[in-house]
Amino acid sequence: MNLSLGEFQALVAKAFRGGGYSWGLTEDASFVARRIAESGLPAGEMAVRLLDRVDGGPLTDRMPDERWDTSGSGLCPVCVGASIADQSGCDRLEIGPTFEPVFLAPFLASTVRTQRGYGYLIEWPSGRCEVSATGISVQDPSPPGAVPLTVSRQRMTIERSSRLDRVELSEVTYERLSVFAHRTYAPATEASRIAGAGAETDDG
Repeated sequence: MNLSLGEFQALVAKAFRGGGYSWGLTEDASFVARRIAESGLPAGEMAVRLLDRVDGGPLTDRMPDERWDTSGSGLCPVCVGASIADQSGCDRLEIGPTFEPVFLAPFLASTVRTQRGYGYLIEWPSGRCEVSATGISVQDPSPPGAVPLTVSRQRMTIERSSRLDRVELSEVTYERLSVFAHRTYAPATEASRIAGAGAETDDG
């Protein structure tokens, strides 16, 4: 399935809304997924894994506490990233087990646009992600499950790479996002069915 960035962002937004996210976090998640996709990373697969892992429980259990940790099985990177962005970035943070850590990258990039020559390093046991205002560089973009993170602000320069303008999704990924998206559709009621039937009648 080949989608434009706009189509992909709209699908991800519906999926996160269907997954129980607030409107604000939904907008954040869809923007982040688009930025990751532009960089050529598997944003659709990351979004599906995240939605599957947080599905069925209250989102408040996935939000960071004052220690940047959680008593649950893992933090949501959209919630963590939004919290960091609200504070205009950080110097160094130790963050508890977090799902899909690359989802933090666009949030961090948004805080360094006015800090020339600076960026962030996100590290976890099996990989790392370097983030600057010009790009994202990742080793091990898909760690299994939730992983503890260290986020630190550092001087760095990442060569600006060309941005993709289309997103290629596997059929499985597209269908899974669509399953979450369909939760946003209101089920038909008797009143809506009657109204719909009436609209199709011929008044002539």
